[in-house]
Amino acid sequence: MPEFIAFVELYRAYFSFISVALLSLFISLPKDLNPLSAIELIFQQIAKKVNLDSRSDSYKKMASLLSIALIFFPVFLIISQLYNVVFQPLILDFLILFILLSWHDKKIVYQQISQALVNKNLASAKYKLAQLTRRDTKPLSLMGINKASIESMVLQFSASWFAVIFWYLLTGIYGALFYRIVQICAQQWNSKQQEYDAIAVIPSVLYNILLFPIHLLVGFTFALYDRPLHNITSKFKQSTHWHHFSSGLMLASFAFSMKLGLGGVRIYGKQKITYPELGTGESPKIEHVALSLQRISLSAWFWLYCITGYTFFPLLLDLFRAQH
Repeated sequence: MPEFIAFVELYRAYFSFISVALLSLFISLPKDLNPLSAIELIFQQIAKKVNLDSRSDSYKKMASLLSIALIFFPVFLIISQLYNVVFQPLILDFLILFILLSWHDKKIVYQQISQALVNKNLASAKYKLAQLTRRDTKPLSLMGINKASIESMVLQFSASWFAVIFWYLLTGIYGALFYRIVQICAQQWNSKQQEYDAIAVIPSVLYNILLFPIHLLVGFTFALYDRPLHNITSKFKQSTHWHHFSSGLMLASFAFSMKLGLGGVRIYGKQKITYPELGTGESPKIEHVALSLQRISLSAWFWLYCITGYTFFPLLLDLFRAQH
């Protein structure tokens, strides 16, 4: 027993991280209690004050950058001071990371969409999907709902879970926090909506830069379910025509791994945008929504297995050398 306690103490940072990562897959805070909801409201109110027709584009761009700083630095200062007074800093890390990893609440909505489709309740599926995407869901057909649900699911999970894990491991809790604030800003001021054309420029660019390595890594993870190097030429060719190469490559990798087609027409408000086709071209069916959610969850588990292997590899190597 003392040896086990010493082992846990030695790798306490890993056990704290893995616990909160696993917990985030099964439990989430109610939206009303999640501090991130307050940040969303703040950005919405800033837009109402700043994003006016009377303001110049340069003013809006500067205001967007200052808005991110206005939220990040006070939170940064509060957290840094809390580390000086808490009994165990890892507990604070645990709580903050759990708040940042808000995926389970979205997962429940996608499960509800899948169930509504199985029950042929398209109106309910469209209503639930509208909670998770900016696109107009009312004109969607059954195939359109299937495709939109899968695309949204892949993009949401990569941005809400994989990206937070990546930036936390690379830069610590402050890097993950900065990413999450930029993400919320970019989502609230969606660059696909004409009313946010100017104010969304800087948040959108920052968000896409921060997501670039995650899209590549997650795309490679999806490719492992198929032959990794198979169709690589087609994936790159399709993604070069996508509006963002990295997200296009990730979606193309997922589409090929599931042997289905994504992309096509999207409607944002009154604006109709035609995106290139990704994947095999085969239209996704109702069962593909649940299967896609399962595939994404398995990819999250794969990441955790890889992180675990990387953490304990030196220990296993020492044990192997000791035996020989």
